[in-house]
Amino acid sequence: MNTVASRSPSVRNYFVDEAGDGHLFSRKGRVIVGTEGCSRFFILGLADISDPDALRRDLDDLRGQLLADPYFNGVPSMQPEARKTALVFHAKDDLPEVRREVFSLLLRHEMRFFAVVRDKLTVVEYVRQRDQVSTNDARSDS
Repeated sequence: MNTVASRSPSVRNYFVDEAGDGHLFSRKGRVIVGTEGCSRFFILGLADISDPDALRRDLDDLRGQLLADPYFNGVPSMQPEARKTALVFHAKDDLPEVRREVFSLLLRHEMRFFAVVRDKLTVVEYVRQRDQVSTNDARSDS
């Protein structure tokens, strides 16, 4: 008998993160996309990881190996008081040698990654068009 009730539940492990920021305009309404401190793109990513516990264990083991490696002794991000790579991997803080080790480890795990990328200048144009339509609708109602 193959019924929905007799099937075991399927568990998926999704992890979501963003890159960039959602700001388009300054407080005065000026477009700030692409200026210093405001990204040109907004990215929303989703990682579907089949066994996050095994991945966490492997990442913890790798971090321990790297922290014990004399090659990294003087690296500021590898010092626990810096609260960076010594505690958690993050591509913007990690040395290229560390990133390479992390990427090699990730290849050994079953996972999928999806991302949506938005050019915020395109979003600005959409907002302007929408506002123009709203303004025109308001004028036609009066």
